[in-house]
Amino acid sequence: MKRRVHYLVIFFLFISTGASVLRPEYSPADTIEGFQVDTLATDLVVPWQIVFLPDNTMLFTERAGRVRIIRNDKLIKKPAYITEVVQRNKTGLLGMCIHPDFRKNRFIYLADNYSRNNRVKLKVVRYEFVNDTLIRPFTILDNLPANPNHTGCRLLFGPDRKLYITTGDADEPSLAQDLKAYNGKILRLNDDGSIPEDNPFAGHNDQTLKAIWSYGHRNPQGIAFQPGTGLLFSSEHGPTGGDEINIIKKGGNYGWPVVHHQESQEGMISPIAEYTPSIAPSEAMFYTGKAFPELEGKLLVGCLRGESILRLELKNGTVVKQDVILKQKYGRIRSLVTGPDGYIYLSTSQIDPSEGVPRPQYDMILRLKPSGDSNTQISSQRIMPRKTTAANKKNGKSPVKTGTAVLFQQLCVSCHSNTSAGTKIAGSLFDGKFKYGSGKASIIKNITNGLINKGMPSWKGAISRDNIEKIAEYILIRQRNRGSAK
Repeated sequence: MKRRVHYLVIFFLFISTGASVLRPEYSPADTIEGFQVDTLATDLVVPWQIVFLPDNTMLFTERAGRVRIIRNDKLIKKPAYITEVVQRNKTGLLGMCIHPDFRKNRFIYLADNYSRNNRVKLKVVRYEFVNDTLIRPFTILDNLPANPNHTGCRLLFGPDRKLYITTGDADEPSLAQDLKAYNGKILRLNDDGSIPEDNPFAGHNDQTLKAIWSYGHRNPQGIAFQPGTGLLFSSEHGPTGGDEINIIKKGGNYGWPVVHHQESQEGMISPIAEYTPSIAPSEAMFYTGKAFPELEGKLLVGCLRGESILRLELKNGTVVKQDVILKQKYGRIRSLVTGPDGYIYLSTSQIDPSEGVPRPQYDMILRLKPSGDSNTQISSQRIMPRKTTAANKKNGKSPVKTGTAVLFQQLCVSCHSNTSAGTKIAGSLFDGKFKYGSGKASIIKNITNGLINKGMPSWKGAISRDNIEKIAEYILIRQRNRGSAK
């Protein structure tokens, strides 16, 4: 299939050298009438995943290494589980899901980060939930690559009763295209960790990893199956914009890092929606409750940087209408699920190093439910489909050619900024104050090999040597120009 972007969505003005600038277009606001927001828990540390048990008990993970319980709207003081985790930026205790036959086997699956040989790793472990405690760990998959950024990891059982696992590229983008590496993949396993016979690469006799279901991902944070069609949708973080909503196909290649944003290439599957600047999409779900008829059947996606819930109306796998609700009401939204009562439960994610700004009582677990009062409304901002600007396209297998300034915008700005100020994540590239060498050779080396333990990705194999040299020259020219302007 040919990777082609169908929508370019702009939430706020994107200014960059050599990049197209589009302004948002909104239709008159829609509303959801008669709602209230209940606060179920406060003073948490990044509640990453919410799930419900058959008896309506809620479990949620905290990235600090705890599984907590809410029963009858009250947070139980004693955690169901405590573990030591590696907490560096976005690592810790992450995804969680329950087995389809939980009533019989009491199985719960967790993903968390740990350290091995001074490197961050990820593992998925199955537990039994007995007397409000997780016991009898059984490792499903471990030694998965991870890093302070781009570590995944969402867990979900599909209608086929298989376990789906998302992994980030672990700041080694080129490995997202490598079928011998777990980086940047969606995996599919039996409930005991064995390989399903119908996986796309299960019959390969080489070193291809048989658990791979799809590849070419950067950092997929949400996966959801559409009721009725069985289609698997994912939400994925892009580089400095280029966030995506994808339909995941068996054995599909989703392009990262060869193509991204509006680029396309034969053999790589395009997103059904792309967002620049970044909204940082997190958990995705199809609303299946009855409490909010306006939302029934819609794909809802929690947004971190976008601080909202993205609502998409789909027809035959195509986005026909989309808007955002709760814009900048509750900060960064991490987990988003439909409860057994049909209400919507969400978690906030403000205690995120370098990005979230802590607030009093945050992080929180919130519940959105009808109030019976039509005077309480949720306003939405409609996003109009737009024709994309001319995308960079190239047939064959060589990387798409992109202007140096645009490449810098797409791959570097989110961490370093496009000014002399830098960001909370990393310093400026234009003030000449480099910790790891300021000459051209050092800059080329750092771009090529990365500083992975510091959160700087390795672009070796993802960007051509020629483009790496051009980015280094671009940085040095910007430094000189800034110096001469003083």
